[in-house]
Amino acid sequence: MTAAVPVLTAVDVPAAVEFWSLLGFTREFAESDFAGVGRDDVTLFICSVDDQVVPDNTQAWVEVHGLDDLHAEWAGAVLSTDYRDTSGPAITAISDQPWGREFAVRDRAGNCVHFVGEH
Repeated sequence: MTAAVPVLTAVDVPAAVEFWSLLGFTREFAESDFAGVGRDDVTLFICSVDDQVVPDNTQAWVEVHGLDDLHAEWAGAVLSTDYRDTSGPAITAISDQPWGREFAVRDRAGNCVHFVGEH
């Protein structure tokens, strides 16, 4: 195996693509109900759903190099650092987990994407 592509969900796929573009992802393809965005060697697919409960319960994990730099790029400048406020996109602080150091991003659609670095 050489790669995996997390599939995020969104009630509004074009708005989700726009959000990930703000984080430096490039639109690879986009239809009204399915899209792909990429940054470096990572691709995320975004699939349309009718019920907000789906993105609110969707999670993905992405392994990254330069976790601290990526967090600094996104924190404050693009994302709220108050993750408890669920009214919009946000980012958590970096924390140590059994699987590595990580932070999470809640995107505009409600998905939670964990970015994991080195142990």
